[in-house]
Amino acid sequence: MSEPPANSLSGILRLVCASSPERGTFLAEQSFSAPIHLSKSYWDGDALLVHLVNPTAGIFGGDCVRTHVVVEAGARVLLSSPSAARFHPSRGRESLLEQHFEIRAGGRLDIYPEISIPQRNSRSRQRTTIHLEPGAELIYLESLTPGRVAGGEIFAFTNYSWSTDIFIGDRAVLRERASISPGDKSIAGLRAIFPASYYASLTLIASKAEGFGSDFALEVASLSNHSSLVIAASKLNACGWIIRLLAADSVSLQEGIRKARKIVYQRLGHKQPDTRRNGL
Repeated sequence: MSEPPANSLSGILRLVCASSPERGTFLAEQSFSAPIHLSKSYWDGDALLVHLVNPTAGIFGGDCVRTHVVVEAGARVLLSSPSAARFHPSRGRESLLEQHFEIRAGGRLDIYPEISIPQRNSRSRQRTTIHLEPGAELIYLESLTPGRVAGGEIFAFTNYSWSTDIFIGDRAVLRERASISPGDKSIAGLRAIFPASYYASLTLIASKAEGFGSDFALEVASLSNHSSLVIAASKLNACGWIIRLLAADSVSLQEGIRKARKIVYQRLGHKQPDTRRNGL
């Protein structure tokens, strides 16, 4: 593991979420360091809401944040962040976010971060690996703005890259790779419909999702309005779906995400956590 450059931060987050009949879901282990802070968690009677906070102005070039979250059998967790992830100008140095999630059989993890905002001249990379045991459930959101649009920045960052690998047992069910550099043709697909496109993907892994049919895809697609939001769902090769959203603005994207999540929770038959609640 390489050391971060001088004047950079190397933050960590490690959580182990367990469950018992007496306490419901609780944090059995926790550790973190700047630029990550963990606010007080909140048990809503069905899921544990855990909010991550970045008390600094954002992620700077050379910063590295490594996350490792384990959800034990029977635990139900929503992991969220109440503010956007801002990637600042990097002066040629790349910021790195590494995420590793493990979900045991009977556990459920809903990863619901705020949107990522790569700013002018920033260079950032996100690597995510998720391992589920058979019978575990995952709802995983990723979202991205074209930059600080209100400030006139549209695809002004240097590079934004991400990779996602999801496994059920030893079987790979999703592998995605993307690298966006506005100076080349890599953003052509994003700009084909909306000049300043906002993007999101919502991945669902659950045994019950195996029975979702074309009516699920049609219900999701019905959220599209073509003037500001295009949304579609595709079935994965095992127990899952991926929903992709492309929007003309942040409000349309967030509304699409909210409605898509509502459909997912209704189909699963679960109570949807209120992300505005926390333990403060």
